[in-house]
Amino acid sequence: MYCPSCEHRLEPGVERCDLCGFHMSKLDAYYGNADVAMDQITDTTHFLRTRDMDRLLDLIDDFEKQFPQFFPAFYMAELAPETNLSEFATWLLNRARITMLGQMKNSANAYLFVIDLTSRSMTLTPGYFAEQFVSENDLRELLRDASPYIEAGDLGEGLEKLLNDLRMILRRNYRLLLKTMKPGKPLPPP
Repeated sequence: MYCPSCEHRLEPGVERCDLCGFHMSKLDAYYGNADVAMDQITDTTHFLRTRDMDRLLDLIDDFEKQFPQFFPAFYMAELAPETNLSEFATWLLNRARITMLGQMKNSANAYLFVIDLTSRSMTLTPGYFAEQFVSENDLRELLRDASPYIEAGDLGEGLEKLLNDLRMILRRNYRLLLKTMKPGKPLPPP
């Protein structure tokens, strides 16, 4: 895990960044510490077109069939200009109670995409379990490749690109993991 404030690498279980002092209580003081109800696709702006929403739902179904241990979640909003998107996404991932068709999902298994339509920017925050299957370089690559679509306001294409690229990265990383496994031996550390 990386600090959402300074991007310093954090050891598992560490609650405070030893470089910048970031702590979740800072975000709770700003955004609140109550649970937040969120659908797997939350568009507070209603910017996503119906056909894009339908396409995204189909892509999510395909993703979850291929990777049933994970799920993507999308949060689209017009955030205040001073919002640190990475910090907000970390707070949301820790406070959200994400549901799809009435079923609550475990945020540790999530890949949470937060798209700010005010700044036309986005971030991806993996849950604590999901983060071990993608590298920071993978995350940067995903965001870089989809950014032109989001910046141009083509939310449907941008979200489709994000999800398809995430699937390719997970497949690639899974294949690499299989190559390093030895029969009868424990898995290598992430």
